[in-house]
Amino acid sequence: MGWKSWKSLVIETPVWLAGCFYPPRFDPRHATPREILVLRPNDFGELLTTTPLFEALRKRFPTTRLIAGIGAWGRPILENNPFVDEIVEIDAPWNNKLVDDRSHRNVLRFLWRSPQVAALRARGGVDVGIDVLGSYMGAVLLMRAGARYRIGVRGYRGGWSGCQAHIEFAARQCGRAALAQAELLGATQLPEARPQLFLTGDERAHATRIWSACADASGRRIVRIVAGVGAGVASKAWDARQAGAALAQIARAIGKSGDVCDIVIVGSVADQARAAEAITTAGLGVSIRSVAGQAPMRITFALTEQADVVLTNSSMLMHVAAAFHRPTVAVIGGSITRPERHDAIWGYPPPYRSVSPEQVVADEPARNWPSVDRVVQAVLESLGRQRTQAANVAA
Repeated sequence: MGWKSWKSLVIETPVWLAGCFYPPRFDPRHATPREILVLRPNDFGELLTTTPLFEALRKRFPTTRLIAGIGAWGRPILENNPFVDEIVEIDAPWNNKLVDDRSHRNVLRFLWRSPQVAALRARGGVDVGIDVLGSYMGAVLLMRAGARYRIGVRGYRGGWSGCQAHIEFAARQCGRAALAQAELLGATQLPEARPQLFLTGDERAHATRIWSACADASGRRIVRIVAGVGAGVASKAWDARQAGAALAQIARAIGKSGDVCDIVIVGSVADQARAAEAITTAGLGVSIRSVAGQAPMRITFALTEQADVVLTNSSMLMHVAAAFHRPTVAVIGGSITRPERHDAIWGYPPPYRSVSPEQVVADEPARNWPSVDRVVQAVLESLGRQRTQAANVAA
């Protein structure tokens, strides 16, 4: 047994002991849960991949109240979701990049002193709690919240021994892994393992107005491209100058084909400098603008829904594009040294595709990126495939 196994055992043992004091007090195989708490206080992309779970649970338990326990930052992702009855904010200091202090001390402080956990306890418990991530901290939180039946993950970050049921961690598509937890509760009507976002008419109209700012009096077809130049982890973000050069080449190629290219860069306030750098590199004559840090998150969703193609790093935008089945080119590189594993876990069926370096150089993430030409080719091929499919449907 290696040191990692010993370390896991040392941490898992107290979780198991704690679970002995919180035995199962509900059996979802023989009764309908009154409430199910789905715990997912993680990053944006991870929450997005979990969204199909709510539909699976609703179909299995039509009358059960489904509660999403998420970080406050994730609320826009679940707004207007018909399968979620309530959002409970749990700003847990683990497995996300939104809480700065993720120290062991702050984890313990949150679990035992947080008003958010106290509010959960005051509810009197829930019949079922699902820790989608699967962690020691999540299992303890479910115990503290009074979950009478707990579901976790074995083999990732622990906590499974404090649960009554668990899935086995494996390198499988993340949305499918979440749906496997619904299967433990008897769910058989499973949606596609693809993020779900539910927009309003006003949000779509707002996005249409942004796109309409680029008009062509000649009546030529406008090709809309949403581009993301940031990433939650800096080493997973393609160089902004390379992105700008690629966008310029794409715009010129589209112009030569007789169409007009309109590019909108999306992202957060933290992405504004990178967006400006990409625009500067693209140069004059390219219709490219940035709404990074300006457009609310749900307007970014609506802009993506109306795009012809999405160019992104491995980031939230990749999952947003998947929600709307938009043709997507994900630029994979940097600290991601196993692109095939990345796509197995985080990728999607076509029209998603990724472009990764032809050769990975160990310990030199700055060199591990595909060429501009390969990225441009992938985007143009995605647009061509989309146009062909649209023509076939029209015929």
